[in-house]
Order: sequence, then C-alpha cells, then structure tokens
Amino acid sequence: MFERHGITTFCHLIATIALMAWSNSAVSQGRFDELGRLFTDVEQRDKLDAIRQGAYDEETESQDTVSAVTVNGIMMRSDGENVVWVNGESTLEGNPAKGVKVYTKSADSHTYSVPVRVEDTHVRIKPGQSWKESSDQIKDGY
Repeated sequence: MFERHGITTFCHLIATIALMAWSNSAVSQGRFDELGRLFTDVEQRDKLDAIRQGAYDEETESQDTVSAVTVNGIMMRSDGENVVWVNGESTLEGNPAKGVKVYTKSADSHTYSVPVRVEDTHVRIKPGQSWKESSDQIKDGY
C-alpha cells in the first residue's frame, strides 16, 4: 500500500509542476506582448504586423523617405569636422538616410543643436530629441 501511495503522490507532483509551467508561460507571453506595445510606436507595430502576415515589402520600405529623425549624439571637434549620430547612424561617411541632410558644420557649440533638413522641412534638433513629420514637433527623449 505504501508503494502505491508513493506513485500517486509522484503523479500529483508531476501534474502540478506541468500545470505551473504551462500557466507561467501563458502569463509570461501576455506580459511580453504588453511590453512590446510599451516600447514600439504605431508605425513600428504596423510594420511588425505586416512582416508576420507576409505582406511586408522591403523594397517599398527602402524607397520611403524618413518620417522621423532622432539625434542620438554629437561630437564637437575643435580641429576637425563634427560628427552627429542620427537615427543610430554616424555622419562620418555622409548623410545617414535618404532624404535627410545633416549640417554638421553648423552645429551650435553653445546649445548643441544641429540643423537637419528632411525633404523640405528644416529643424534644429539637440541630442536626445526627436522630430516626427506627422506632428511636426520636436520632443525630448525622456
């Protein structure tokens, strides 16, 4: 009888562990979905949805102009050309994106703002700030 009781207890233990593992993965997946929405904007979510559905065309994406510009950083040189990081890309080898012109030589050494032209729009953006075409506003990154 003792041996039978041990097998039953062992089966209950395995079933409990399996149930806990299944419920934990379901809860974790729900939390990851929520976090994804916290750290992506509407355009990024639309692009991800299109990729998942197989309707994403990479050629169309590469031909599109930039609709948002973020100045990630700037290095002001006293004896050379300034370097600006825009949308995660350096200006060392030219402008970082099609349709975006960064005027590194005109960066203001007092305010650290950088003149940027996106198509026909001219804006001055400081490191950490972003400009979006849809709102035509400059916002701080924090």
